[in-house]
Amino acid sequence: MSEQPRLSVVTVCMNRREHLLTTAPRVAAWPHHHEHLIVDWSSREPLRREDLPDDPRLRLLRVEGESRWNLCRAYNFALGQASGTWLLKLDADCWPTRELEPSALLAAGPVWVGSGGEGRYGQFLMERSTFASVGGFNEYLRGWGFDDKDLRARLEVQQGLRLSTIPTEAIGVIEHSNEERMGQPRAGEGEALRRSLGLATMRSSRLGNRLLAAHHPWGPRTPASVYEQTASGLWRVVSASVPRPTAETADEIDHARRMAFWSCFLAIPDVFLAELPPKLAPPSRQGRWAVRWWHRLWWHSGRRLLELPVLVLGLGRGRLERMKRALGPR
Repeated sequence: MSEQPRLSVVTVCMNRREHLLTTAPRVAAWPHHHEHLIVDWSSREPLRREDLPDDPRLRLLRVEGESRWNLCRAYNFALGQASGTWLLKLDADCWPTRELEPSALLAAGPVWVGSGGEGRYGQFLMERSTFASVGGFNEYLRGWGFDDKDLRARLEVQQGLRLSTIPTEAIGVIEHSNEERMGQPRAGEGEALRRSLGLATMRSSRLGNRLLAAHHPWGPRTPASVYEQTASGLWRVVSASVPRPTAETADEIDHARRMAFWSCFLAIPDVFLAELPPKLAPPSRQGRWAVRWWHRLWWHSGRRLLELPVLVLGLGRGRLERMKRALGPR
């Protein structure tokens, strides 16, 4: 009789301690896994094993020396350290519910991916060898967004696999904003401005990663980052091994990210934004966008004025639709 395949749940956390302390006990209550590997990706406050559930299946590692979040490198490292034959990727804000029955899913298809909003899309369940067959995540990508789409496309195109969808109710998620997801500091100007900042950051990051994936396609033979163990449970990347885009590509993508962020946040078309001095719309630094007082002033004044015609058109369309419904079919 063949041995039952081992299933590893893999989670990476960077400064999401509150989320993890909520979801880890729910993972521990799930009976279908053999290991829950948690990797602390250089959180400012290191995760402590004693703060996590007293579950012998839970294993905690830490990667030190990382100044910013990099999902692709973080999960490639974590999934590579997992011991299971099958891998279930769950972010720090996710947990499996009773509806997630892995043996039933795996009997019906080799790759299962998340669906819907609220953070479920990026989760997956697949065999370790399947993940390795495409080289894992593309480590040229950085920030947030498009990493999951790039991985799915390579599984479908390179391997010819059919991707099945994990039922929405099978994954629980802690809801949080785009601004929190992108790790941006709180703008301090009200909920509307914070949402706008989060949306602009997300759009610029997604666009940059789309361009990186096009310039630097990833595969099983692409050299990935190498890590060295510095102490028990502690790791650090070998800096020279980290994949980096060419200087020309990096400049092109930084420009695209800059234009995408400020055009979205300030609602200024690219053709006009390009005429502004770089000091007024600077590039990001370490993934952070410096929103100054003049940006806030424009957001509360000029941007609001630009919204008025859109609101008027929206109200007019709504009124026309109501009139059509009131008149009924002729």
